[in-house]
Amino acid sequence: MLNRRLTFWAAITLIAVLALSGCAPRVGQGMLDTESDQLVIDLPALVLDIGADGSTSIMNATVADLMTTLDVSLDLPVDAFTVGTLMSANIQHIQVSNTPEGLLLLVNGRSIPSISYEGDSLAALPGALEAFDIDLGPMSGLLVELVDQLGVGVIARFPAMPGADAIPMYVEGDSSAAMAAQAAQQEFLDSVGTPPRINLPVFYNADGSINIGDLSVDELSAMTGGSLDALAMGLAPLAMVRGMGISQLGISTNVDGITISIDGDALPTLDWSDGKAGNLIDVVAQTGLLGGGSDSMLSMVSQLLPLVQSAEIDLTLNF
Repeated sequence: MLNRRLTFWAAITLIAVLALSGCAPRVGQGMLDTESDQLVIDLPALVLDIGADGSTSIMNATVADLMTTLDVSLDLPVDAFTVGTLMSANIQHIQVSNTPEGLLLLVNGRSIPSISYEGDSLAALPGALEAFDIDLGPMSGLLVELVDQLGVGVIARFPAMPGADAIPMYVEGDSSAAMAAQAAQQEFLDSVGTPPRINLPVFYNADGSINIGDLSVDELSAMTGGSLDALAMGLAPLAMVRGMGISQLGISTNVDGITISIDGDALPTLDWSDGKAGNLIDVVAQTGLLGGGSDSMLSMVSQLLPLVQSAEIDLTLNF
């Protein structure tokens, strides 16, 4: 346990040294409660400058040399093709910042869907992932304990195209995409009065058959004219889930985002509020990641977004 804590504080010290050697203001910096009698570490963002060839440097010193000097291994999966794609889309920087409320993600200074955690949702994450044989490492428990006492972040900065204006690391106010998304959502809510509500309690029986509430899948399919085959699971997957000790898996959505719960314990939320989803659509459109025909697809997604974000959907899978 002592070695784990020493490793943790060595890592924090390394981040502090690097951040202070090449840093920029961090979104969320100053949000920590510095009046408490507990340890608080609130640092600027560490700025990594990514070259056109994918090389990474901090204050003109290459990260590879720094890691060698500090005897630390760090492999950043960035290549020339990725950098070229981001440059052509005028993506100048991507920021990840930890705050007491969650992990913020920003592209060109604009927030995109991020991770938020309230109450015990973060504390439930290591145990939930362990059930799926996903190990966050020996320091995950300590990080959960100290998350509201640590403020750290990283900014990956990419070369700008010749003639392109520099984009601030954080853009005050909502972007046009975020404002349009919020306006469309409010217009939809005004038109329907109350948010749409859908509750789907799915029960998997011992023989693999499914009931949704008091109705069988066949009865519900006959009523709706649609197929619910996507909910079907074979006996082997069912046995595997039950073997993990999971009796209930919930997925819920509302205006704040998407939350997954396991056996009633909510995990961190994918936060799409305040126009973050609109900003993400704008970024995807910029990068052209969807290839030909993406404009019509993104236009359809934008039109459906107010309905999807406003609906209160609870899908509960009972095993």
